[in-house]
Amino acid sequence: MTLFSLLIVDDHKHLAESMALTIPWERYEVTRVLQAYSGTEAVEALQDGDIHILLTDIRMPGMSGLELIERAQKLAPGIDCILLTGHTQFEYAKRAVELQAIDYLVKPVRHEELLRVVETIIQRRKARLREQAELELLYETNRHLPQLRADLLAAKTDAELAVLEERDRIAGDIHDIVGHTLTATLMQIEAAKLLLARGEREGMQRLEKSQQLLRKSLDGIREAVGMIKKPDDADDLETGLQAFIEEAKHTANIAIDYRIELASPVTDPDLCKVLSHALREGVTNGIRHGGSLSFRFQLIQRGGLLRFSLWNDGTPYDGQSQGTGGLGLTAMRERIVRLGGTMRLVASAEPPGTLLELRIPLC
Repeated sequence: MTLFSLLIVDDHKHLAESMALTIPWERYEVTRVLQAYSGTEAVEALQDGDIHILLTDIRMPGMSGLELIERAQKLAPGIDCILLTGHTQFEYAKRAVELQAIDYLVKPVRHEELLRVVETIIQRRKARLREQAELELLYETNRHLPQLRADLLAAKTDAELAVLEERDRIAGDIHDIVGHTLTATLMQIEAAKLLLARGEREGMQRLEKSQQLLRKSLDGIREAVGMIKKPDDADDLETGLQAFIEEAKHTANIAIDYRIELASPVTDPDLCKVLSHALREGVTNGIRHGGSLSFRFQLIQRGGLLRFSLWNDGTPYDGQSQGTGGLGLTAMRERIVRLGGTMRLVASAEPPGTLLELRIPLC
């Protein structure tokens, strides 16, 4: 619950004390009530503490209520003011209220009247506080939104890379299943041939065992192939790269200018995987570790050589940043070297940022 403070100012001490002590302020979330008996005392109170509402008489010796309100608005911006006025000063006070946007009450003030005005002020202040809290929340959300989007893209990329690695593992499992089954089946067939040649019934049993092994192997291969299939694979490298670029622009709210010039479609699965991984890792690490918002990507085929370049406007590469996470620099470099290519990751001076370059020969 929000708590408020009130300062009552009147040169008639008994009037100030009466309002302070006889009105149930706590019911209206006013938990701190101060009193002052002159404009000077009121200024001191305003300087010493956090006052939300000022209730002051208009006519006081030394400093009038209007003068006090002007001082209060400078000392405590946002303070709400209530002016108490007699019938003889009503028109003058009304004009002052219109100019300074303050509330006023005509003496003698009934408690119900005063509480109604105070309650209105408190509700108004609560609305302002809620609006301020909502604006602060909106500001914080907007401030963190780019990073949240970057994290989302990074998480999605990591998941897709993990799926690709899992597919490699499953492919290895298929190889192991086929290799093991064929080896065992050949041994059973060889044994069956010898037994059948001698007219022994066990030879048929060995052939039946070979049949069972082959059926079991076929079931395992079908299951593994079912796991490795991915219906939404891109038809070719260029289509896949363009799909990732558009997704990254939308997900992470980044800019990616790109240019892809291929004399013919790239169909080698290992080469497609390396280039796709390099683009994903480069963009993801640029966002994560470099705070990048803008990228420039080129994939150009010149003769028998593919030239890959990815620049970002983030923190320039220092030998450590933008190289962790996902497959990482080492794994990326090893894959490229296996294809006979080279990799270079450097800080660029003009424009400042980070540049990833790959050179891979086409077989």
